[in-house]
Amino acid sequence: MIGIIGGGMMGEAIISGILDSKLYSPTQIFVSEPIKERRNFLKNRYGINVTENNLEVVNNCRILILSVKPQNIEEVLKEISLNVKEDQIYISIAAGVPLSYLEKYLNKAKSIFRIMPNLPLIVKKGAIAITSNKYTEDDLDRVKEIFTSLGELWEIPEKYFNIVTALTGSGPAFVSLILQGFTLAGVKKGLSYDLAKSLTLQLFSGVIGLIKEKDYSFEDLIKKTSSPGGTTIMGLEEFYSEGIIGVIMKSISKAEERSREIEEIFKEV
Repeated sequence: MIGIIGGGMMGEAIISGILDSKLYSPTQIFVSEPIKERRNFLKNRYGINVTENNLEVVNNCRILILSVKPQNIEEVLKEISLNVKEDQIYISIAAGVPLSYLEKYLNKAKSIFRIMPNLPLIVKKGAIAITSNKYTEDDLDRVKEIFTSLGELWEIPEKYFNIVTALTGSGPAFVSLILQGFTLAGVKKGLSYDLAKSLTLQLFSGVIGLIKEKDYSFEDLIKKTSSPGGTTIMGLEEFYSEGIIGVIMKSISKAEERSREIEEIFKEV
């Protein structure tokens, strides 16, 4: 059986992906969740096993996913540490919590993984990073199988997890802000909000598809869209003069610095 500690938004996304991929049946999934209404919802919607007792999940499952917030991870790890078994696989999706901290409590486990998912996991479009320094190849393959049902997955050394957290974890908020800017620009010039939003979403989806399918570089697409003296080059001049690229880079760097600060807190504990 596979167990998930934490039945919130990300926990539910994992449940949905696992069931859609047919990796496990509902009776093979066991979730612990402290909120009664949430437990009832998950049980009624997915037909899975639910409990408010974390130890019940640990004692009945071989694969355990810790889908809890960083501020709750210490409490959960202390609670379950004495019940960890040697044949178990533990997977943490808590942002900023390093493997060294997880291993303090889960050292008896056969394999320990740290995963950095992001919000599009909910619609199975996640950008997912995975790292570990204690695992078997079979266990790694099994964890990959689970999370590739939720998006695209990359094996990345842990030293890069703070920038991954900033780039893809915080990224949905940054991208949404940019999408909002495009939409409001259309509204400013007379388009309805819904039309401007639909056009913007199709624009971004189409550009991403074009870059991926044609293997264009970003520069290629800029050149292909820009005509001498045309509308695009005039707009690009404003972007460059306002230093938009620098602002984006600085924003992601700030998010990375904060992720590093959070990680240092756990390293000191």
